Amino acid sequence: MTIAPTNVSGSATNINPDGTVKSTNSFSDKNSFLLLLVNELRNQDPTAPTDEKQTLSQLAQFSQLEQIQNLNTTLSSTASFTQVAQSAALIGKTVSTATETDPGVSGVVSSVSLSGGKTYLTVGTESIDASAITNIKQ
Repeated sequence: MTIAPTNVSGSATNINPDGTVKSTNSFSDKNSFLLLLVNELRNQDPTAPTDEKQTLSQLAQFSQLEQIQNLNTTLSSTASFTQVAQSAALIGKTVSTATETDPGVSGVVSSVSLSGGKTYLTVGTESIDASAITNIKQ
């Protein structure tokens, strides 16, 4: 017997048809968590209030998760910067994308650009992915 996830409106909007949870952006997750916490505190039984230790633990976990997300964003930015800086060191050098089966592109790097999270080198009139470089000469 299969049981479909439901909420008060009758269906769970964050569940995919295959039963997996839909991904959401971190902003809505933060707001959802805070709304849930406020509603929990607002609707708690006055004769049996919510355990303070449990609430503090949830807040600490939420804070830790937010810090990890911020760190991930910072590391992603740093990785992109490092990739561009390494590629910029190739300006004025001769690079090649030749492989055993493809003659590729060869020439002097004149500029570096970043697009879609990838670093591209301008060689002559062509823009080539920096990860395709197979040979570097002075």
